[in-house]
Amino acid sequence: MFGKSEPLVVASDVHLTRGGSERSAGRLAKLIEQHAGHEIVLAGDIFNLSLDAPSRDPAESIASIVAEYPTLTTSLRRHLDAGHAVTLISGNHDAGVMTRGTRDRLLQAIGAAAEARLVIEPWFIRRGDVHVEHGHVYDPDNAPAHPLAAWSPETEPLGIALTRRFLSPHDAFHFAHAHHTTPLQGLTDAVKTFRGRAPMMIFHYFATSSRLAAEAAVPERMGAEKARGEAALDDFATHSGVPSEVVRALYRALPRPTHEDFKRTFFRLYFDRVVATLGVAGGATRMLLGGLGGGVVGGAVALSGALYLHQSVRKGVDRYSSLPVKRLFEGAELVREITGAKLVIFGHTHCEDEAEGYKNSASFSYTYRQGSPYLFVDPSGRAERREIQ
Repeated sequence: MFGKSEPLVVASDVHLTRGGSERSAGRLAKLIEQHAGHEIVLAGDIFNLSLDAPSRDPAESIASIVAEYPTLTTSLRRHLDAGHAVTLISGNHDAGVMTRGTRDRLLQAIGAAAEARLVIEPWFIRRGDVHVEHGHVYDPDNAPAHPLAAWSPETEPLGIALTRRFLSPHDAFHFAHAHHTTPLQGLTDAVKTFRGRAPMMIFHYFATSSRLAAEAAVPERMGAEKARGEAALDDFATHSGVPSEVVRALYRALPRPTHEDFKRTFFRLYFDRVVATLGVAGGATRMLLGGLGGGVVGGAVALSGALYLHQSVRKGVDRYSSLPVKRLFEGAELVREITGAKLVIFGHTHCEDEAEGYKNSASFSYTYRQGSPYLFVDPSGRAERREIQ
């Protein structure tokens, strides 16, 4: 059984930012106002902290975001002052919510008392047989080294590191979900999009990507973070109500994060296609300028590069965008098998998904619906998809 008198309202991927989130903040405020007596669960990526500079304090960043939306802060304060619960679960874009002092700073920004039922969770929550988490730990490109370790900008997952180090500083979000057939196509698109800025953008992208690949070649740098996460496991298990051995089994079953493996990072960043493209260009140049002997070698190099590109593209142009939905579907099965959950709720993919014992709430903000989607879970554990205008 669900085992809790309060029904749940689960919303995920609100992605609040400083400016531009008025509609989402307004709808979230309305959702809270309409569900007095419910536990409001914001299941990750509530704030777009990945747009901040690495040095910015997440607590101050969150306070500055909510301060821009007084309707939302009022709704949160009323809900908390009435003795109702608000639970925040960290996601890949807002892992910094677990930074020490964030809860106190957020309560101060809202104007709620220190004893308010505001809880921030690092990984998942259990309400009887219902398991809720963001879901990014099952997506290797966005998974942390350990889901219970404190956030650090030095060891962020690959997707977030690219966002913080390249996409956000250059306002290059056009490329956030762009997966080009070849590096040449990507370069052409960059020139068309950024014109005079393109050379600088291209240089910075390859400098950032190369650094990320180099960091992945030293997986030992994750050791301290993994140790901190492991040290927090028993306390987290006690707090969550899930036995320590079950939490450990679930952690051991998680896929290995991409940014811990050089080979996977190299291929994920399409560096193999970059090398092949350079081979085609360099081989063709040598073939034209190198005389008979150089021409033979150059032709062989160019042909090898072209064949590799052809075979690589045939296996799949895009190595990422179709995978997270599949990975979270498999992750939900894993959670049910290891923990005995009857219902698993994820977000992260921004896609509505549903299977036996699994629902994805989709993104509250980035949606094709007219309203913002959320899940209502009644005290029996039955979940219903709803939306708010």
